[in-house]
Amino acid sequence: MIERQLSEIISQKLFTGKAIILMGPRQVGKTTVLRELFGKRQDSIWLNGDESDIQKLFGDISSSRLGALFADKKIVVIDEAQRIENIGLKLKLITDELQHIQLIATGSSAFDLANSVNEPLTGRKWEYKMLPISFSEMVKHHGLIEEKRMLPHRLVYGYYPEIVVNQGQEKE
Repeated sequence: MIERQLSEIISQKLFTGKAIILMGPRQVGKTTVLRELFGKRQDSIWLNGDESDIQKLFGDISSSRLGALFADKKIVVIDEAQRIENIGLKLKLITDELQHIQLIATGSSAFDLANSVNEPLTGRKWEYKMLPISFSEMVKHHGLIEEKRMLPHRLVYGYYPEIVVNQGQEKE
């Protein structure tokens, strides 16, 4: 797997009392990075905002119910958080009332998520934008010479993970 620079940054910000908000275009690797960091941890829970039952779960939620839901968890990941109505207030509630939990939220629609979380989470979040794989990440992955050789190819097809990982299928 290609190591993303944000992995280290996110790891350093864990349990600092603030939510971690990871935004960026679809298919840049937000979910992959978080699954790599937290997917095997027994003390984490993964909630997908695309799922209607997760949206309903957050519909009429209180800090008491959240506390019961996340009782034995240290890390709560809400993927595609912008799909949950009034998500900013829900994230604020978790951050303020469940301080033993590290909250991480992702969103593909940076505009929607940013507008939903900025005001309620002022001073309560670390916010990062994830973009396609960078030149430096690829150099770290397989070396400067190889990546310089691939530069004309990358300029045509780009650095999205799907394209970089599946060489020979770029046109598709």
